[in-house]
Amino acid sequence: MRRKMMLFLCLSVTCIFLSGCWDRIELEQRGFVIGVAIDEGSEPADPEYKGSAQTFKVTFQVVIPAGLKQMSQQGGTLSGQTYFNVSFEGKSMQAIIAKMSTQTSRMPFFEHLKLIVVSEKVAKTKYGFANVLDFFLRNNDARRNVSIMIAKGAASKVFEITPEGEKGPVMFIQSISKHKQSISMVAETRIGDIHEYLLKNESFDLEKVTAVNKDVSLIGAAVMDANKNNLVGFLNETETQGLNLIKPKINGGALEVKMGDSLVVFEIERIERKIQADTTELKPIRFHIHVSIEGRISETFERIDFLEQDPIDEIQKKVKEEVVSIIQKTISKTQNEYKKDVLGMGAYLKQNKPKVWNKVKNNWDTETNYFSKSEISVTSTVKIRRIGSVNKTEKRNDGQ
Repeated sequence: MRRKMMLFLCLSVTCIFLSGCWDRIELEQRGFVIGVAIDEGSEPADPEYKGSAQTFKVTFQVVIPAGLKQMSQQGGTLSGQTYFNVSFEGKSMQAIIAKMSTQTSRMPFFEHLKLIVVSEKVAKTKYGFANVLDFFLRNNDARRNVSIMIAKGAASKVFEITPEGEKGPVMFIQSISKHKQSISMVAETRIGDIHEYLLKNESFDLEKVTAVNKDVSLIGAAVMDANKNNLVGFLNETETQGLNLIKPKINGGALEVKMGDSLVVFEIERIERKIQADTTELKPIRFHIHVSIEGRISETFERIDFLEQDPIDEIQKKVKEEVVSIIQKTISKTQNEYKKDVLGMGAYLKQNKPKVWNKVKNNWDTETNYFSKSEISVTSTVKIRRIGSVNKTEKRNDGQ
């Protein structure tokens, strides 16, 4: 009896180890999807959203592990193919992935997914943006740190760029996105953050990506309405700079100001923002934003003696004026044209004046739109901490 029990126990333990491999897929059979680009399909969305006839054209960028290994062995040369793009169309992501599984030799695998790009056409349709993200939010393989971007134009074009010396378009775009020293593009936005915005009905900004010929640009920002879950429009380079000067996500960058007929480049090294709100009246609520900036002179075309205090004071004044002007342009665009609070004014009220926020939150940037009716003033202080390693670069014939 004892012998039979031992035999049964051994067989049971053996079965446990065997069952661990029941769903194993060989490495060569996996399609490691690192990027997904979502465009409008042949059946566009119904403007009144009466049905589910809308189709999507989805482009997958799949990495080839053997190509990456060859690249590593050859010291970084890109002689071997490291990725390929494949496109399919359907009404849902699940149907599209099922179609991919029947027409390619590799099973889609999303654990290494890094980037999702949604075209502006899809993002502008009612609920289209949230619909295409639903699959990735529910998928256990996809992580919540996947980056999301809105493409100006077709999303698939973004995956057709040919970056020199890089492993592939997705990895190249991701490396640019992680730069935090440019106020001309917004900070990286992850799918987990977007999920929170959508659940809380908070408007937000997203990275904008544009494919130009075989190059790519991340300058600008997309403004998203969380109430309708769609794209409202884009901010240009200057307006994006103003957004970053208000929101504490980017703390570097450069501003160009005129001194005489020449340029002086001020490099931002530190930004501090302070917001105050007068809520005595709800129409309008009065906000005041103060931005303190410290930095250095990184470049100048004007031959200035920086050992003198007067030119330093003049540059600080001009940078301050430029900062206020840039921020005011952003406020005007978001308040008057888009009427969506991507500046964080509502978030400030929610955190610091919860009683007031409870009165206005249902109509903050919709219907009554307390945000667009608010008065927002801006001031700034600028401090030049360093002038660089030299006082002057040269002595010119005109005496400068």
